[in-house]
Amino acid sequence: MLIEPAQLLAALNLPPASQVEVEPLGLAPGSPEEVVISTPDGGQMVVLVRRSWDRELAENNIAVLDRLNANGYPYAPRLLAVIEGAAVELEAQGVRALGLIPPGGSCEAAVDALAALHSLPLREGLRWERTPPDLFHDEDVPLHRLGFTSAERNTVRPLLAAAREALLSSPFGFCHGNPIATNVLLFADGAQLVNFEQAGFGSQLFDLAAFLLTIGLYPGQRRDLALRYALARGLDPESTADQVDLLGILWGISEQLVLPRRLIEAYGDELLTSALQTVAARIDQGIREPAGSEPVAAEIRAALWR
Repeated sequence: MLIEPAQLLAALNLPPASQVEVEPLGLAPGSPEEVVISTPDGGQMVVLVRRSWDRELAENNIAVLDRLNANGYPYAPRLLAVIEGAAVELEAQGVRALGLIPPGGSCEAAVDALAALHSLPLREGLRWERTPPDLFHDEDVPLHRLGFTSAERNTVRPLLAAAREALLSSPFGFCHGNPIATNVLLFADGAQLVNFEQAGFGSQLFDLAAFLLTIGLYPGQRRDLALRYALARGLDPESTADQVDLLGILWGISEQLVLPRRLIEAYGDELLTSALQTVAARIDQGIREPAGSEPVAAEIRAALWR
C-alpha cells in the first residue's frame, strides 16, 4: 500500500476502527490504488491514492489539483489529503474513457471539461519557463523507426515541417498534458479529468487531439467534438476542427515513437499493457482517417498511408 491505513484514516478524520480495502490499479511502479473505506456506522468512502515514482510528477499532480479545487473547477477530483507525497483524491464513480461504449453525452462533457480547463487563467504546473519552439524542436521526425521507406520520409518531411508551423501558431497555455482515454472518467452526461502529473504549459489542441484519437470514435464524431470545443473557446469552428485533425497526426506519430519504451516499462503488468495496446491501435487508425479537410493533412496521409 502506498500509505499506511492508520495514516489515511487519521488524515480523513475517520474512526480508527474503519475497515480499509485496497485494490492496486496496476503493477507498474507508481500505479494508483483504489481504497474503499467502510466506517463502523455503515458509511463508505472510495478514494484514490496516487503517487508517481517520479517525485516531481507526484508533486505536480498535487499542486495542480490544489489550484483547480481552489478555482472551483468542477471536472477534476477533489484533493482530500496529502500524505508522504501521495495525493488522496475523492474518486468519481465513472468508467475510464478507454471503455468501448461511452455513456450518452459523456464525450461532449469531456470536451467541455477540456475547454473549461484551457480557459482557466492559471500559471501552474510544468514547462512555464519554455516557449512553444522549445517544446517542439525543428528536427527530423525519426519515421524510419515506424517502418516508413526513405522515399516516404523524403516526401513527407516538408509536410511535417508545415504541420509543425501550424502547431506553433495554435493556442498554447494551461493544459492537462496527457488527457488520453485512460485519464478521463466518463459517466452519463458527465466527465472528469484525472492524473494531472503532466499538467502545465503546452499545446491545448494537442490536449484535444489526444482525447479524440484515443476515445475510439469515428472521424465524423471526432470532428463534431472538435467543433464543439471551438465554439466553447470562441474559436473559428471549421478551421479549428481542421487544425485539430492535422495536429492529431503529429501527436499520434510522436506517441507511436515512444510506445515501444512504454511497453517495456509495463512488462509484467497485463492491464497496463492491454491499455497501451488499445490506445496504440486507436491512434494508428485515427491518424489514418481524415476528420477534416486541411490540405497538408491530406498530403501527409497520401504520402504515408496511401
